Amino acid sequence: LAQAIFRSEPRWSPPCCVAASLPDEAMAKSAKGKNDLDTVVLTHPSGASAEIYLWGATLASYKSPSGKENIFVSPGAKFDEKAAIRGGVPVVFPQFGRPIETMPQHGFARISKWSIVELKESEDAVCASFSTSDCELSLAQWPHKFSLLYQVALTADSLKMTLQVTNSDEKPWSFQALLHTYFSVADVAEIGVEGLKGLSYDDKTTGGDPKDEAREQVVVEGYTDSVYLNTDPAPKEVTIVAKGGEPLYKLSHTAKLSGAERPCDIVVWNPHEEKSPGDLPVPAYTNFVCVEPGLVGQAHELQPGACAEVSQSIFPVA
Repeated sequence: LAQAIFRSEPRWSPPCCVAASLPDEAMAKSAKGKNDLDTVVLTHPSGASAEIYLWGATLASYKSPSGKENIFVSPGAKFDEKAAIRGGVPVVFPQFGRPIETMPQHGFARISKWSIVELKESEDAVCASFSTSDCELSLAQWPHKFSLLYQVALTADSLKMTLQVTNSDEKPWSFQALLHTYFSVADVAEIGVEGLKGLSYDDKTTGGDPKDEAREQVVVEGYTDSVYLNTDPAPKEVTIVAKGGEPLYKLSHTAKLSGAERPCDIVVWNPHEEKSPGDLPVPAYTNFVCVEPGLVGQAHELQPGACAEVSQSIFPVA
């Protein structure tokens, strides 16, 4: 599966930027990344930029106009089109974790080759869209037909990522989907995540029944793997802050299922030293926190022809 190349033509029109004119220095173009892998580079006239690898449609860089890198990629990440890229924004589908043991951890979307659908520029944004769909290898592990469309839209002060899932089969199937975003921070011990108070969450480090989040600021003091079970379909606003309260990243998250707004679950993850995998050499865990939007609190059923969507908008502050 790691060598699978999933290709598809888009089966619906992506919510891309409406074509318009940006200054000549605005660009969305194909390029080469590490180990000569295929990428798309987005460059905004403000100086903001983003880079997305076709392997896994993994966004591996988002820089503010100042040049500050907002996305963490592990110094041990493998760019070999065999394993998932450690860091960036891996796309998780059709499962979160490994409830189905015949599939890889977090599914196969992040270890497949995606295709470029469209590169566009609008009045204020530079956009790229990517697609993948079922193939012989995916059907052998998960016997359902699907199509994924992923859009990245870059503006002077934000980046928005939208994953659309379509059931192209003749029968309903259940799935989970998530954007596994690694945010770059100077020291994970000196930051917190605000906006989660009052939600129930599954603490995957201990198991057991869901807990109620009473903290105004969720801090990472050790191995952290918490799935916050949202109940409000309104956009979920979360802020990554310095411990003193200074905002670092303002985040907005949405989810849809069959055209209806749905609560967007939020995962906060950091493996700390005890759970750092081989491609995350210690002490690299100190330099990121994952805040991940998804439909993952449970498996969601999608009817034939229906679509689901998860999005994350990032507004760097510091």
